[in-house]
Amino acid sequence: MKLSCLRPLAALLLTLGLAACGGKASYDVSGTVSNLNTEGLVLANGGVNLPIKAGQTSFTFAKRIDYGTDYNITVQTQPAHMTCTVSGGTGSAGHYVSIQASVSCARNVYTVGGTVTGLTADGLILINGNAQTTVAKGSTTFTLASPVADGDKYGISVFTQPTGLQCSVAPNTGVGVMGEANVTTVQIACNPG
Repeated sequence: MKLSCLRPLAALLLTLGLAACGGKASYDVSGTVSNLNTEGLVLANGGVNLPIKAGQTSFTFAKRIDYGTDYNITVQTQPAHMTCTVSGGTGSAGHYVSIQASVSCARNVYTVGGTVTGLTADGLILINGNAQTTVAKGSTTFTLASPVADGDKYGISVFTQPTGLQCSVAPNTGVGVMGEANVTTVQIACNPG
């Protein structure tokens, strides 16, 4: 018999055993947490909230639920600078021997871009770290191809000059630490070279 067939059978046998003794089966609502490195995450299930600390790798709601009770684990509050999602967080108690949801968190990412003036030729390539972005002739705005994670540093520079032009990043506009919004203030000026 397949393992997937045994789980509901085991849950049923446990429930029948408890019912024969006059009790009702109850279940922990629990799961795992991955990549949570900031504070502020709050999970919810059936009107009960559960704060999760940075670095925590598992959780269990204090209130157990009875056999047949539906559960729906959701993110009540996202942690600072991150977005978390829940998988396997809905169902009915007793379908499996245990309730094990998975909460996965990732740092928020934002784009970096700005304006370009005087770009009358092809060939301009900008770089941030090792990520390159080509800016087409005639463009007046740009957005880097690779987003930057919240809290990471960025530093935009010209990797390849366009034919016959000399482009430069305006001082203090191409470097910084990513905040909680897209950056649109980088200024690139191109002049005949």
